[in-house]
Amino acid sequence: MKFLLPALSVVLFISLSSCDSNSNDQPRETVIGLAAPLTGSLARAGQNMRLASEMTIALANESLSEGMPPFRLLVEDTKSTSDGTEDAFQNLIANGVRFIVGPFTSANTGHAIPIIDESRVVTIAPASAASGLAAESEWLFRSSLTVDVLMPEGVRATHDFLKYEHVATLTNQADRFSLSARDKFIEELAKIGGATLDVQETFSRFDNQGVPDMDSQIRSLLNTTPKLDALFFFGQAPDRYHFILKAYELGLHDVPFIIPLLSTSEIRLARETNPLATEGIFAIHVWVSGSTHLASQKFVEAYQKRYNDTPNDQHARTYAAMVLLMRAIEDAVGVGNSTSEAVREKLAGMRNVNTIYGSFSFDANGDADYTPLVGIVRGSNIELLEDN
Repeated sequence: MKFLLPALSVVLFISLSSCDSNSNDQPRETVIGLAAPLTGSLARAGQNMRLASEMTIALANESLSEGMPPFRLLVEDTKSTSDGTEDAFQNLIANGVRFIVGPFTSANTGHAIPIIDESRVVTIAPASAASGLAAESEWLFRSSLTVDVLMPEGVRATHDFLKYEHVATLTNQADRFSLSARDKFIEELAKIGGATLDVQETFSRFDNQGVPDMDSQIRSLLNTTPKLDALFFFGQAPDRYHFILKAYELGLHDVPFIIPLLSTSEIRLARETNPLATEGIFAIHVWVSGSTHLASQKFVEAYQKRYNDTPNDQHARTYAAMVLLMRAIEDAVGVGNSTSEAVREKLAGMRNVNTIYGSFSFDANGDADYTPLVGIVRGSNIELLEDN
C-alpha cells in the first residue's frame, strides 16, 4: 500500500535486534517496540494502540517483495503506571529494540526520559501533549500536538463560536498534561477581551487510581454566580469519561463543556450508559475520522476494511507515529546508515511530510507541528466546527 510505506523494501533490511541476523548478517526481520497500557485504568487506550500497531505492521508486511524480511511488533504492557512504563521500556531495550512507539500519557513519557536517554533508544510518543517534554531529550519525539499548539486554537475557535464571558475550569491537579493544558488555557484566555475565569475547581487522580466522584466540584459549578458560559475540563481518559456522566447525572446540562483530546472511544463508551450525556461537547483535537486529507481517508478505508469499524483518534495517533518512525528508518537506510543516531536525525529533519494529519513537521524540540482541529460531538462522532 503506497500510502503507508513507500519504498518499503529498503526499510526491511534493518534489524533492531542482533539475535535476528542470520550467518551472513542478513536480518530476518525488523522489530518495532510498542509500550502501551494494556491493563489498568488506560487499558482501553492501550488496546487501541496495540490494534493500530498490529494493523500497521500487517499492512507493511503485505507489501513486501519476495524474500524481503518482515516486520515484527514486540509489545510491552506499561500497566497504566510510571513504574510499569519503566519496566516496559527496560524489557524492550533488553530484547535489543532500538526504536519504540509509546508510552501513552505525558506523565509516563516524562518518567521514561532517563531510560530513553541512557539507552539512546529512538522514541515516538503518539499521545503525549504536556508542554516541554520533548525538549528534555534529543531521543524523544511526540507526534501528537502539545497544549502549546492545541490551546491557542481551541480558545480562539470556541470563543468565536460560543462568545463566552464567564468561564470555569475543572482540572486533575495530579496529572502533568492536565495542569499544562490548564495553564496554557489561562494564558490564552487572558488575551481575549471580556472573557474571565470565574472558578477553578480541581481533583486529584494519580496513575492507576480510581476516579474520585467529583460531586462537590460539579455542584459548586452548578451554583456559580453569574451563570457559567463554558467549562473547560482537563483530565485523562478515565477522568473525562467519569466527569461527563456524573455532570449529566447531577444536572449540569446547559453549560457547554470544552475538553481537549476527548476521544471518540470515550464518547462511545459514555453513550452506552447515557446517549444524551456527550451531545454538544466541544473537543480540541488533532484528528477526526471525517478528515478530508487523502492519507487520512486511505487510513480510515484500510481500517474499516480490516476491522469492519471506524477508527478513533487513539488508533490514528498510534498509526501516525508508527508510519513516521518507519519513514525515518527508510530515509536513514537510503543514505547507507541504519544507526539509531541516523534515524533520530531523519526524524528531527522531517518537514512538511504528508500524513493523516495533513502537512506534518517536527519542530526544533521534536514536537509535532501541524494544524489542530476543533469540533463538536454529534452522536458518536466529532464534527468540525467549520461544518456546523
